[in-house]
Amino acid sequence: MQWLDDDFADSCDFELIGLSSHLPPQRLCWELNRAMGWNLAFSHMLDIAQKKGNSSHTVYRSNETDDTGQGAFHVVENKLPEGIIARFQGASALDYLLHMGEGCEQAEVLIPSLRKVKGVNYAQSLDPLHSGAIEHLALIDLIPLED
Repeated sequence: MQWLDDDFADSCDFELIGLSSHLPPQRLCWELNRAMGWNLAFSHMLDIAQKKGNSSHTVYRSNETDDTGQGAFHVVENKLPEGIIARFQGASALDYLLHMGEGCEQAEVLIPSLRKVKGVNYAQSLDPLHSGAIEHLALIDLIPLED
């Protein structure tokens, strides 16, 4: 069903950056908040069906408001012993995924700053449609924040 794939690709309105870091999720987000001026906070756990059971990946969310409107972005734990979300384009070696919705800063502008953050060993841009994570991340910005 090529038309269905094309419609889904057209609705893919986010950018994806892969991060390599030795830090646990809460510490990485603390470092990102400090260095980048963000306000990442725990949002929810993302449960992913794997070949052998399920894996639960931590999701941190921040809302960014600027003159063009509002855009949410997320830091998602990618690699766990129980499973991986993004598998292609070298993403299986990356520890975290930075999911940026419409209205957020563009990946190519953000990557040099991310590489300077303490605890971030590597950052690379990923194509959401070919990363293997599209089905899990396409609607992540529709999940409401927990109080």
